[in-house]
Amino acid sequence: MAYDDRDYFQSKPKFEFSSGLHAGTKGLMIALIAGYIAALVISDSLEYAGQQFWMDIATGNEKANLGYQIFVLVPWNVIPVRDSFEAGYWKLLTHWLVAPGLITAIIDVVFVYMLGRMLEQLFGTKRYLALFIGACVLSGLLASLVDAWIVGDKISVIMGPSGGLIACLMAPVWIAPNQKSILGWPLRNVTLAAVAVFAAIALLMGIFGGGPAVNSPTQLIWGAAIGAGYMLWLKKRGRVPSVAGGVQGEHNVQPWEKPGYLNDYSEKPFDERKFLAAADKQRREEDQALIQRLADKDKLDKILEKISAKGIDSLSRSERKFLDSQSKKK
Repeated sequence: MAYDDRDYFQSKPKFEFSSGLHAGTKGLMIALIAGYIAALVISDSLEYAGQQFWMDIATGNEKANLGYQIFVLVPWNVIPVRDSFEAGYWKLLTHWLVAPGLITAIIDVVFVYMLGRMLEQLFGTKRYLALFIGACVLSGLLASLVDAWIVGDKISVIMGPSGGLIACLMAPVWIAPNQKSILGWPLRNVTLAAVAVFAAIALLMGIFGGGPAVNSPTQLIWGAAIGAGYMLWLKKRGRVPSVAGGVQGEHNVQPWEKPGYLNDYSEKPFDERKFLAAADKQRREEDQALIQRLADKDKLDKILEKISAKGIDSLSRSERKFLDSQSKKK
């Protein structure tokens, strides 16, 4: 039987918000909020791509410099850029915890909340966090390698979880490509269009933006590429996550609706011995049920004859109980 003939596939569940918020999503939201507050306290700055922050760096402001040393990833922290190199490889692990601005930080937390509710129950907490954090780190690394040649003399500020968010946003392209979305358009088309618009805006702002520093123009692009690559890898293995709408009690869900379940569409070899054994068991159960029904019918006929001849008061307690049970069946 092909996977698209199975009952759970035919039910056409939707890729949608669940009613629950899982541990991984909660942890990411707490980490992003705490990271931004910590950076604010340490650096005394709200905008890390703003002119004031980099003026503070240039004038030797200790608080701004400390925040820069911990959270602000720039290309010359990874590779030499215009004869400048200041090793900061540890920022690949910290840069995504702090958004480059207050508005961006709020938007990031909202998107983590929205995407996490949809994806964590499908991937499972470990796989979801691995995709999100892995995409954040890798997109930061790749942006560090290429941004300097795109922004020219400006500073590319590589911060925030946008790489992980856009990687997760690519998942619906493979999970529910034909589901109807805005204006009845397929979800795949809407998702790809949204990703393309976000990436184009980031690229244009990075190239043409004013000031000494700009937000990374390629971080979103690399995040989308990483998300697409991950989903293509899952598809090649036949293990794209199934769609499960809503969170229910553990006893009330099918295996494919449980957190972390990944479909395996490969067909298993036919085991004739198990098939015949199951068929024999079912046949015996049906035969026993038929015999029981005939016996019950015969007993019921005798009770009805007794009622007709002697009245219902002549029935024993066991006969009354049997009669009641038969009437409930009907």
